[in-house]
Amino acid sequence: MANIHFTTTHFTRSADMSTDHHSIRSASFCHTLSLNRFFVIAVVLTGFKPVLSPAIAQQGPASVVVTKVVQFNVAAKQSFIGNVTANRRTVVGSAVDGRVLEFPVKAGQAIQARDTLALVRTATIEIEIEGAKAELDLRLAELEELRNGARPEEVRLAEATVDAASAMQDYARTKFNRADRLLKAGSGISQDEFEEARAAALRAAATLAEANSQLALVREGPRPERIKQAAARVAVQQQVIAGLEDRLDKYTVRAPFDGFVINEMTQAGAWVQQGMAVAEVVEIDPVEIEVYVPETNIGFVRQGLEVIVRVDAIPGRVFEGEVVRIVPFADARARTFPVKVRVANPAESGIHPLLPGMLAQVKLPTSVERVSLMVPKDALQLGGAQPTVMKIVDGKAVAVGVNIGASLDSLIAVEPLVEGTLAENDKIVVRGNERLRPGQEVAINGEIEIAIPTNPN
Repeated sequence: MANIHFTTTHFTRSADMSTDHHSIRSASFCHTLSLNRFFVIAVVLTGFKPVLSPAIAQQGPASVVVTKVVQFNVAAKQSFIGNVTANRRTVVGSAVDGRVLEFPVKAGQAIQARDTLALVRTATIEIEIEGAKAELDLRLAELEELRNGARPEEVRLAEATVDAASAMQDYARTKFNRADRLLKAGSGISQDEFEEARAAALRAAATLAEANSQLALVREGPRPERIKQAAARVAVQQQVIAGLEDRLDKYTVRAPFDGFVINEMTQAGAWVQQGMAVAEVVEIDPVEIEVYVPETNIGFVRQGLEVIVRVDAIPGRVFEGEVVRIVPFADARARTFPVKVRVANPAESGIHPLLPGMLAQVKLPTSVERVSLMVPKDALQLGGAQPTVMKIVDGKAVAVGVNIGASLDSLIAVEPLVEGTLAENDKIVVRGNERLRPGQEVAINGEIEIAIPTNPN
């Protein structure tokens, strides 16, 4: 037993699941329908009893083609009408002020992501970038100088300064010592001369200390903090350049995704301001179809559900889609919920089959699953007051009255009027039943096998 789904066609937003018996009689059961597609219906019970004609009983066996009744676990489905829409649609604007130098696209033109839609004049921003790069070179040179430290010549100069200061200190100390002896001896020196000699000795000592400190600084090199400051100035200037280059990239207006241009909104030579529209683009692979499902049916629809889509513009073509979103907010008047279905739409010979604005039918479940007997539409006889199928029993045709419901393509769900008169694997006539009468002997001239459908939509 397999799982399939019933369907009826629905042309409004409301769920009308009633089946018109006369419309089925006039349109649904023409013998031009194939037997390899599968559908579902709701079922009702009434009664029928065949009567055998003596004249018919004297005729020879009728040549027929049969098939077996199949049974599926099915759920009713209904077609909902919606419009094909672009998966994405956006108006692309300019991020900068300037004059448009190039506008290389036209409405209807296919584009790829990052393709150029418009090019704005960049001379001014390019000059700013060159100036910022020169400033960066300066900052890099300063940092390199600090990291390299003192040159050997600078170290030798500091060492020489220390030697000279040391010599001066020795001379000043010797002179001070002599003045101190003469003062104590009270011969040949005044107090002022003594004080001058002592001050000279102290200055010489300070000068030597200063020279030694300077030599230590030269040998140690710049402070780590100064190197970090220089590195930070380099980083700041690099970010300035990055910001200018980012602005430069914005002077080229690019397509945000693969798709088509549908509206030109500027031209070469025009002045655009920041935020002004340049072009409108759409993505149509995939596309989305929005249908509106009544509140009585929305509970049977689930996100991720695989569905079948048909469009009036491509008769006979079936597309597979997926429910991607269910908007949990109903229209206050219609009491319907928007359901978004996504359908893959790759180009075929350069043309996408589904285009925004096309009318589409999406089949969605409208009931829980139930087991139903399924027969080909060609097996039904609709000439009398009650639909019947011809079942083969012991080489003879036996009429079984059935109730029918909604259908999908070549299969229709039936339920016998009398319980037990029709069951799974019973053989029924699908060809040659036009003139077949109850009780007439038959000669089976072939049997058509109904394959179990994997996607009974």
